Amino acid sequence: MSAPSSGDGDFLEALARGGPRALQADRARRAELIADVVAAAWGADGRFVDADRFLTKPTVLRRLVGFLADMVPQDVDRLIGRETHSLALGTALALETGLPLVIARRTETSGGRELHCHGELHPGERVLVVEGVVGTGASAELAVRMARRRGATAVGVLAAVDRNAGAAERLARAGVTLDRLFDDAELLAAATRGMAAVSHEDPAASGEETVA
Repeated sequence: MSAPSSGDGDFLEALARGGPRALQADRARRAELIADVVAAAWGADGRFVDADRFLTKPTVLRRLVGFLADMVPQDVDRLIGRETHSLALGTALALETGLPLVIARRTETSGGRELHCHGELHPGERVLVVEGVVGTGASAELAVRMARRRGATAVGVLAAVDRNAGAAERLARAGVTLDRLFDDAELLAAATRGMAAVSHEDPAASGEETVA
């Protein structure tokens, strides 16, 4: 059997380093991921349902963190995942990047419910808040302020989906930047195209009568 050519070696090396990226362009992978997120999280009435619908699907979650890992700044020391909605994503991203994870958990105090840190977080460390979905950004801002109370520096917020409900502006006022993989408009456009395709292929799906 002949030795593999240098081209074969390059391919195998790329496959080992980049997994699916060696076989498929990022644009195609992104389009397929959008379709899967929409299929999992979008309701039949054309409204976004909830992040748990796609964050609890291993195949979708694995591909999400493949993209999000490239968006993590190189100087980050730790990730912060908020319980419960963003914890699955934070855990998966920690495994993908090798960065330790801090859990932000709401607890009851004499002054009411507050967000507290569970896990190691040291003064001077640079942390990235991870969110599955951001709306107004209120919860992400609480996580940022919690990190600051512990003496850490919040370098930003990274979200899988931005609902375009004011989070970027709110977080900017708090002194951090929101970075997101998808936004609501992009997912809505994909959902609309999907529903139009179904209606075109199956008139019954759109409520149209068929003539025998």
